[in-house]
Amino acid sequence: MKYKLFLSLLLISLVSIFLLSPLTSAQDGKINLEDGLVTYLKLDNDSEEITDETGNLTGEKMGTTFNNGLVEFDGEDDFIELKGHDFNNMGYGTISLWFKAQDIPIQDAIRPILYYGAQKPCENMPDASNQGLIIEVAHDPMHFRSKNLYFKIFSDGCEYPSFCYDSRQPMEENKWYHFVALVGKDYNTGYLNGKEMTNRRYNFGNARDSEFFEDAVKDEAFWIGKGYWDAEPMFFKGNIKNIRIYNRVLNETEIKHLYENQL
Repeated sequence: MKYKLFLSLLLISLVSIFLLSPLTSAQDGKINLEDGLVTYLKLDNDSEEITDETGNLTGEKMGTTFNNGLVEFDGEDDFIELKGHDFNNMGYGTISLWFKAQDIPIQDAIRPILYYGAQKPCENMPDASNQGLIIEVAHDPMHFRSKNLYFKIFSDGCEYPSFCYDSRQPMEENKWYHFVALVGKDYNTGYLNGKEMTNRRYNFGNARDSEFFEDAVKDEAFWIGKGYWDAEPMFFKGNIKNIRIYNRVLNETEIKHLYENQL
């Protein structure tokens, strides 16, 4: 009798542990980099046309050159223009990309990496305001002589960002970085070179915000390597590659895999 009672209690305990344990713990360890992938730009060929491996976007090189298997941006007028994007209903997701800046300005300028928003700049704002979403390096004079990495969203139109965090540490020139921005339900974070940016600094918003592509006021332009600062066009100088956009949040195993295998 006692033996049967012991077995019954043991079974109940095991079932309880199984039911109470988050199912995502096992799922989070899996790698499926095709699941939820809506844009994948390798930027590794010499064609004038940009190929989106998912077939969802079309793009064109606007002056960029190709050297040693990489698309090069000259920092003066080179960029990539993408068309066919439809991110209006993407409230959560992931952006993963690699970049190497040859030059990072420390006075009155930025190096835009990824730009999604208005075709024209906000004339009334002394900032990178684009009524959309931006990933950029540098941010002077808002942050004096900053070489940090920034992830920003402008959901309030031509105003200061509704959401923005930075790396709190400067990026080095001529060094490859892998950056991943993640936005889920009631949270956001970022990864730099495979590690979570636990020391990231929130300049606007906080870690509980869930702003992503669908929060952009404008979806007129999608550029790689071009943006605005004080209503003047700014361009990236260096290399950008392997841009992936997902409509889901990648897990740590997938992010680590991208960092270790995708450069």
